[in-house]
Amino acid sequence: MKIKLKPKAPSLATFLGEGPALIGAYLEEQQTLTAVDRFSGMHDLMQDGFPGKPKLESHYRDLLPLDKPKPGQQYAFEVDLDRCTGCKACVTACHNLNGLDEDETWRSVGLIHNVIGKPLQQTVTTACQHCLEPACSHGCPVKAYEKDPVTGIVKHLDDQCIGCEYCILKCPYDVPQYHKGKGIVRKCDMCVGRLEVGEAPACVQACPTKAIKITLVEVGEVRRNHANYAAIPGAPDSSYTLPTTRYKTARRFPAGMEAADAYKVKKEKPHYPLVVMLTLSQLAAGFILATEAGSLAGLLPLHPLFQIIARSLGAFLMTVAIVVSITHLGRPLYAFRAVIGFRRSWLSREIVAFGLLQALAAAAATVSLMGALPAGFLARLSLPPDLMGHLIDAASSPASRLVLCLAAVLGVHCSAMVYRDTPRALWASRITSAKFLLTAALTGAAAMLTLVTAWVLAHVGSAGAFKDLALYLTAALPVALIAKLGCEARVHRHLDDQDPTPLKKAALLLRGELRLANVIRFNLGLLGGFLMPILWLNHGFAGTGADLAFALACFIPLLLGELAERYLFFTACVPPRMPGA
Repeated sequence: MKIKLKPKAPSLATFLGEGPALIGAYLEEQQTLTAVDRFSGMHDLMQDGFPGKPKLESHYRDLLPLDKPKPGQQYAFEVDLDRCTGCKACVTACHNLNGLDEDETWRSVGLIHNVIGKPLQQTVTTACQHCLEPACSHGCPVKAYEKDPVTGIVKHLDDQCIGCEYCILKCPYDVPQYHKGKGIVRKCDMCVGRLEVGEAPACVQACPTKAIKITLVEVGEVRRNHANYAAIPGAPDSSYTLPTTRYKTARRFPAGMEAADAYKVKKEKPHYPLVVMLTLSQLAAGFILATEAGSLAGLLPLHPLFQIIARSLGAFLMTVAIVVSITHLGRPLYAFRAVIGFRRSWLSREIVAFGLLQALAAAAATVSLMGALPAGFLARLSLPPDLMGHLIDAASSPASRLVLCLAAVLGVHCSAMVYRDTPRALWASRITSAKFLLTAALTGAAAMLTLVTAWVLAHVGSAGAFKDLALYLTAALPVALIAKLGCEARVHRHLDDQDPTPLKKAALLLRGELRLANVIRFNLGLLGGFLMPILWLNHGFAGTGADLAFALACFIPLLLGELAERYLFFTACVPPRMPGA
């Protein structure tokens, strides 16, 4: 039998003979040893040269796979629910090691329990799922996420992030967390720095019951049987992102198991800059559409001054909406990066679409203005008369007006898809597109009605020429409003749902915590879009100051009502979450 003896410690004479050089060499060697190297040395010493198990085997455990991921594999968390006690040591370790703020957590512990039959409860620890198809990465407009091709870990690139928070809306597991101080989003990266040197993540190493560990999963297996991953009662649908965390248990959960916070209802973040941006951008798109389509059909004044005012107002509203949207960012100076993710992110597409609409509207307004300037002024600018003539003809041509109309519709469509492309039930349907388009129609028509009334008032005697147009626009407001309120009221049908679905929670919020805002929204809409138009139709259009007062009484309440509706759009939208997240 080959006996391995313990290495003999250096004698005092050796230290004295070698002096500081030997001590320094030992200290330097100790600094280069990883925790794995030190443990390996202790493991050999504990064997004492005799066969059998190390004496301290009961005091350590396998926290990591022995091998790196092979092609077709990736790292993933594995949670043994039978071992999890809910002590939150994993939460504390993650918080301390990553230097998180007091109210910032990358790992949480929730509770599921049985509400039917025999009482049963189970604690659940959860963090980033490091999905095969991470929604946070797919939706990011600046490509601030990357999925490591070797380990499969979804990393967040802090220096690339602009703090738009769209990844928070996209993730069904409530993983990304916004850091107000830094103005960026941060998330769990499986302590990748520790993994690279063979050490376990903080949460894994801190768990006293060995409930969490890192394992290797087969990518093909996850894709084929995604329902087996992140599979606990109350978890979001795994088909959306293909999560990789596996929860193990020897028990069979009964049908009545659900998250302990399943009935918890609270309003979400209002995102005030987005409330204003969405409302103004749809107002601008609707107004531009009304200007170009109405002029194309010959229903609006083709007078150069009217065209200058209408086009300038549309470009101005679009510009204000874009400027307000930048204030939503945690790092607004880097807003120019937001077009990087155009190929995958609807947020990037929305930015490009509205930027294009603003540029086209501003160009059309500029050309219209220059066409109305005296010829002598244009000569001072050294602009060829022929060039200006071609530009003016092009700006007023049916083709250019049609392009502006299409750009307005495209912008509203991309804006709606930003929210439809999320796992939030209140947003992820065609109703969102209908809401946005109807907001554009309502506010755009009311704004155009106000402008036409003011134009008629300034040009005495022209009331008859635009009387039919004013009446048509006024009559269209109640129709569009009823359709819009009908779309918004659909959520209240879910009050009778047996399970606490996100739509039922949204309806409960609108009947409870958000009741006042909901009442204000409906009353403002009915005032500006129904009551005042009906009174105006009975009064008749005469092109007087009373008509302008009626137009403003329609437009202002409608605009305020749409702002209130967009506030409810964000605050009543309950996202999917893991239990306790």
